[in-house]
Amino acid sequence: MNKELIYSVEDDDNIRDLIKYTVEEAGYTIECFSNGNDMLEALKKQTPNLVLLDIMLPDIEGTEILKIIRTDYAHLPIKVIMLTAKASEINIVTGLNLGADDYMPKPFSVLELLARIKANLRKKDVRLDAEELTFGEIKLVVKKRSVFVGERQVILTQKEFDLLKLLMENANNVVDRETMLEEVWGVDHSMETRTIDMHIKSIRQKLDLTKENIITVRGMGYKLTEA
Repeated sequence: MNKELIYSVEDDDNIRDLIKYTVEEAGYTIECFSNGNDMLEALKKQTPNLVLLDIMLPDIEGTEILKIIRTDYAHLPIKVIMLTAKASEINIVTGLNLGADDYMPKPFSVLELLARIKANLRKKDVRLDAEELTFGEIKLVVKKRSVFVGERQVILTQKEFDLLKLLMENANNVVDRETMLEEVWGVDHSMETRTIDMHIKSIRQKLDLTKENIITVRGMGYKLTEA
């Protein structure tokens, strides 16, 4: 039996039952909710390790729930995976910008769902010996998990922070996709890499750099370099 607790917020009875059965069979503890407010009430009493979050809910938008988790519970390492029929690029980027760690479009494979759950739960926050990393205008405070561009603080999700940290540790060198998946998500290169692209796009938008840039190295990965 896994010790991790998972919350699932899904208003479709059939999908909710499928998620519950799949996650329980994998050995996790799961609490399921048909609406957002019930989940938020439960969140006040017990903190889950991961939330499977539908976007279209009857009482409150999943994006609003995500904002609450990332604001009121920002000090807690709660992973959030969006499960949504809204799978267009703009909706994915919006979710990532609000703090989602991952996304899965509906309909989804239960095997892939379990793989995503395991990958997100497996990756733990790792503290480096260095307290701060700097590159040009960017300053990353490791222990506080804070990022600044000049005097401006930038709010990143857990995965975005870990990705930027990895790029800063390897500044001016290419970090390949396989390394990103292994170091940040804890999975091998056989998994879908589009999530990396969405996270990098979100980091670029949030940092809004004038001198430094995260460039794409085709066929390889990404590199943090001076523009």
